[in-house]
Amino acid sequence: MVSCNVNAETRALGQVSHCLEKYIDLLYPNHESTWSRFEGDFDVAAIDEDDKPLKEKDPSRKDKKFQAVDAACGGLVFYRFRVNVKPTDFIKKLMDHLKKLPKNECDVELRRLNHCARWIPLDYICPAVTERIKACFERVKADYFGDDNGLKENTTVAIMTEIRNNIMISKEEIIQTIAPMIPPKYKVNLKKPTLVIFVTVFKSACGISVLEEYYDRKKYNLGVYCKEGK
Repeated sequence: MVSCNVNAETRALGQVSHCLEKYIDLLYPNHESTWSRFEGDFDVAAIDEDDKPLKEKDPSRKDKKFQAVDAACGGLVFYRFRVNVKPTDFIKKLMDHLKKLPKNECDVELRRLNHCARWIPLDYICPAVTERIKACFERVKADYFGDDNGLKENTTVAIMTEIRNNIMISKEEIIQTIAPMIPPKYKVNLKKPTLVIFVTVFKSACGISVLEEYYDRKKYNLGVYCKEGK
């Protein structure tokens, strides 16, 4: 999910598409195209049948590495990954790669993405209703907060929520749904948490990710992060 200026969605869409296609080959040369997401069901079109940006039943689309999805929100571009690479892993690797480039090379790459701001990876998608969010977070909990996942005892967490074009669910409902499911040994730290549980609702879809270094990575604003210190 990439944010951009309102009315710049079409230009941002092209920039994001070019970036994804270029850097998936560069950063993950051994990646494979997949039709079913390995993290679980990820079908935005099925969540809102009024918005069908791509026909899922068209066999020719199975070779696509990325699928543009109409987020139905101004200032927002959304791509679905069709490769066996987690969005969180890809975005972190992309940010670090661009930041390590010499200043002149980094500036060239960022100019090619000048309509894009925050690059928020979403590893889990579900309908934006509390029951489905709770069920989806069970998967998040198993993947990140289980006893065998290697988190340190002093790991701290914070829940960040954003809602666009949806008046049926509130930030408070989301937090009240997720917070009791987090093991109590992981304390809350709103200023500089080890992990941010990022929950975004856009229209009838809800996306969830567990993000490391949320503030150090400038809230995943690619340009601001890469320019820091140059």
